[in-house]
Amino acid sequence: MDRKRVGIVGAGAGGLAAIKACLEEGFTPVAFERTDQLGGIWVYRDISQTEYPEAAAVYNCLKTNGSKAFFGFTDFPCPKEWTPFVSRQNCLEYFQDYATKFDLSQYIRFNTEVSTVYPTDDYETTGRWRIRIRSDGGYCEELFDAVMICTGVHSRANLPRYPGQDIFKGEISTGSTYRENTKYSDQKVLVVGGGISAGDIATDISNASKQTYISSRNGLSITPVIGPNGWPFDSFIGMRLIQLLPAWIETYLIRRESYKKFRCEHLGLNIPSENGVRSTGAILNDNFINQVLSGNILPKPSIRNFTDTGVVFQDGSTVEDLDAVMFCTGYHSQIPFAAEIFISGTSDADRYSLVFPVQLKHSTLAYIGFFRTATIGSPITVMEMQTRWVAQVWSGNCMLPSIPEMLTDVEERQRAERSRYGRVICQVDAVRYMDNIATKIGCYPSLASLFVSDPRLAARVIFSPVVPATYRLVGPHRLEDARDVILTSWSTIFGGMPLENQQVKCTMWDLGMTKLCVFIITLMITLTLSITLW
Repeated sequence: MDRKRVGIVGAGAGGLAAIKACLEEGFTPVAFERTDQLGGIWVYRDISQTEYPEAAAVYNCLKTNGSKAFFGFTDFPCPKEWTPFVSRQNCLEYFQDYATKFDLSQYIRFNTEVSTVYPTDDYETTGRWRIRIRSDGGYCEELFDAVMICTGVHSRANLPRYPGQDIFKGEISTGSTYRENTKYSDQKVLVVGGGISAGDIATDISNASKQTYISSRNGLSITPVIGPNGWPFDSFIGMRLIQLLPAWIETYLIRRESYKKFRCEHLGLNIPSENGVRSTGAILNDNFINQVLSGNILPKPSIRNFTDTGVVFQDGSTVEDLDAVMFCTGYHSQIPFAAEIFISGTSDADRYSLVFPVQLKHSTLAYIGFFRTATIGSPITVMEMQTRWVAQVWSGNCMLPSIPEMLTDVEERQRAERSRYGRVICQVDAVRYMDNIATKIGCYPSLASLFVSDPRLAARVIFSPVVPATYRLVGPHRLEDARDVILTSWSTIFGGMPLENQQVKCTMWDLGMTKLCVFIITLMITLTLSITLW
């Protein structure tokens, strides 16, 4: 159709990006948001006021674990006056400002919940969908040419079950209900989990509790927040130069930087994982280490069973007189309103590049935000890139591979994740994943072309963080301002700090780049000689 009508479920970061991407291609978007505000999980609500306590929500002390260099949409840079790490208040304000600038709110229907998404009777020929919605006016159905589901992976908190859990007399809750630490004052608290939220919440609770423990099933992986010479670590590891290298070099550099600051085995953090699988998450909170060193947080292995007053762990150790246990063990990407879509024997994880369900005849249904990011990069930018790709596919500017090719891609990804983590977790390396999408839609900047046309910009692209504006240099809906954003990416990281009126420079030596280049060149020479001699 000349002007597609697109249904969008959710008005968080993914939903806003979806509206914008549809408008860029001349579609008519209609977004359904079940609450009264845009912003999704970034809207702070007291637990007594929320209608959906099982869904993820921000807590009072939350700040982004990644620096603002990577935060945000490709066409809307963060304000320069922001501090390097963004508060939850600034995050929500950012989404509101984004919606205002591009006039997106007019396409959102608030207090409207989607109950069902299902194919029309003529789906086989048209690929269209019906969405059944519920609002104050009751139920109704609407017809759409295509649908983006932007509710993400944080819709229902995961609550594991252990023997004896029912007889435990203390409080059991999930991280989705956590807001602040005052209720845990002078209590003994166990936090279960090894990811970002587990580390943040355990650290916050330990500032008020009598004693905090943290238990992880697959060990604890810790990534520094502050890197060489006080710069945000992700601004170093997320440089284009690093991202062009094999992924194992990035992993090596992360471990090397961690070992400069602490050794997990010295702090009791090197807990053996169950079944030999790796941790699926990482703690990104430098204060966590300080609390472990001071004894305010004590690491423990996986839980074996509960007692009426405490917990027994896999190594036989126990903790008695526990007041509370909080499970920060992830979320189920539950999509009850789309249950009828899937064919028996398939999974909602069977999506090409985690976006397009491969078992459907038409590519008119897309999933936005159903992934986990690994360390570097903002999920917000990843979601926007997904929506831009979807819009290009629906406008006919970008073609999908054949179904057998997409199935092969899905099988390879799932096989790799089962081998590494023991299960399918839909995790992406954010920058490399976005580069792949950018290549599909034609917005990946060619370094060779840049060196010819704009050598200064080319050098800055290589030796700067892969900021979101990178994907607006070329391709559909490119922006002239993207060049300036990249050229000033280093100088704006410390905006909002007392040094903001001084010129902030980042030298190669600041980030250890000279040493890194020597290391890479030496490694390449060694590998070349080894292959030649062999």
